[in-house]
Amino acid sequence: MDKVRVLFLVGVDTDNTNAQSLNAREIALRLDPERFQSILWFEREPDPRLRDRTAIRLLKLPSRAKTWWIFKEMLEGYDIIAYADYSPASYLFLHLPRLLRRRTKTVFHAEAPLAQLVDPPLGLRFLYQGTFPRCDVYTGLSGSIATDIQSNIKKQVRYILSVGVDTTAFTPPAERRNPSPVVLFAGTLIERKGPQYVIDAAVRFPNAHFRLAGAGRNGFEKVLQERITQLGLNNIKLVGPKTQSQMRDMMRECDIFLLPSRLEGMPKVTLEAAATGLPCIVFRDYETPSVVDGVTGFQVSTLEEMMQSLGRLIADSSLRERMGIAARKHMAKFDWDVVAREWQRAYLEIAADRAR
Repeated sequence: MDKVRVLFLVGVDTDNTNAQSLNAREIALRLDPERFQSILWFEREPDPRLRDRTAIRLLKLPSRAKTWWIFKEMLEGYDIIAYADYSPASYLFLHLPRLLRRRTKTVFHAEAPLAQLVDPPLGLRFLYQGTFPRCDVYTGLSGSIATDIQSNIKKQVRYILSVGVDTTAFTPPAERRNPSPVVLFAGTLIERKGPQYVIDAAVRFPNAHFRLAGAGRNGFEKVLQERITQLGLNNIKLVGPKTQSQMRDMMRECDIFLLPSRLEGMPKVTLEAAATGLPCIVFRDYETPSVVDGVTGFQVSTLEEMMQSLGRLIADSSLRERMGIAARKHMAKFDWDVVAREWQRAYLEIAADRAR
């Protein structure tokens, strides 16, 4: 039987910490090598785990004419093009007559609400309108995301495909010994993610310590640092962007994970934090299945409720421990080895439709 050939439209350089890049690598590594051939791009140095795999082919993207090279590769008759995006190459491909696309199935993996696309530049809006509605298959990260897609563009989400976590890499420490609780935020330092509210929490809970991990965007990290300085806070610090291994180590050193963002899909960091035994506080706006309210952490509706839940965890070490144990246990169903089987099943069905 011929293998199902899947072209992933994400870069897999080892220093690429984009969530889609990380997800695509984990999926490609776990697809049955007897049934799948995965093709992935890199620009400088690919994730070393992907090298020398019989069922994985790595393509080096040249520094110039990238759109042309990607578009040309998309014409090679793949069964599936995964992670279809808003790129010029995707736009060109999706506007070709079906005959020239050779029945290749383009799959859009929706990982966040469409509202995240806030005031996009004219060029990006043009590409979005010319690509997203033209894909062949839509998947959603969660039921909430599927509902969002179906409501906004009237497209049926065919599969709910979660992301996962490597529970053998992200593990709890033997013991947490911080004399005062340490609260971690991890994510891009932009206003939408809510790191400014972590500063408010540091003011409200001076006996706890807070860390903001992540890269800044458009200078927002400077705004945060200026506010920390103006308030004279000594219990909070910006620690910058972290690699996967550095983030794992930091999570093991902390006691609580706090994500004040109100517009997410299923935040990958909540899976990683839970796998290391951290109770998580998130907003229930996006109904992430990664946090079970009252069991593995809290899903809150307002900033005041967030503060109250955080106060409970800061004050009660036994509650932190119980929720941390439950969080780690909950992650068994999100282990990549489990999740990847669902992706494989979906890809086999999509490829079978393509063959018919």
